[in-house]
Amino acid sequence: MPIHLPAPTYQPGGPDGQGWNRISLGSLAGDECALRPRDYTHLRESHADTRRARYGGYGPCVADGRCETCPILQATPLTLSCLDDTVLVRIHPDGHPYLMNRPEDGWASMAKRWTWQDLARLSGWTIGRTHRDEHSRGFWIHRTAA
Repeated sequence: MPIHLPAPTYQPGGPDGQGWNRISLGSLAGDECALRPRDYTHLRESHADTRRARYGGYGPCVADGRCETCPILQATPLTLSCLDDTVLVRIHPDGHPYLMNRPEDGWASMAKRWTWQDLARLSGWTIGRTHRDEHSRGFWIHRTAA
């Protein structure tokens, strides 16, 4: 499975074959890691199987492309102890995900802030459909059968 997502390479084009007559806006961020999504779409794309992951929308690679030494890959998967088999993850306007205790109460409910990277490492849960109500947008996660 591809975890290391190398930055796109420069591809000269145009009539001169050098690309000098075109503007090229390449990524200045460098290589990315499919285990570090930054939003729901990239979390869904890379959760459990990173073969669908493509460059763009992930955090930077922290191991210089050497996945066997990556601390994120080597870390123990996270678990979530919850009474319900379905949990709503609300996305705060600042972009951070929050696991909600009582989704019907909106932001007045008790919530636990998580990171996108930690959600990608969550074991025993699948990423579900998106959700939108008067409080915010979000998505559901579902416990997998044991």
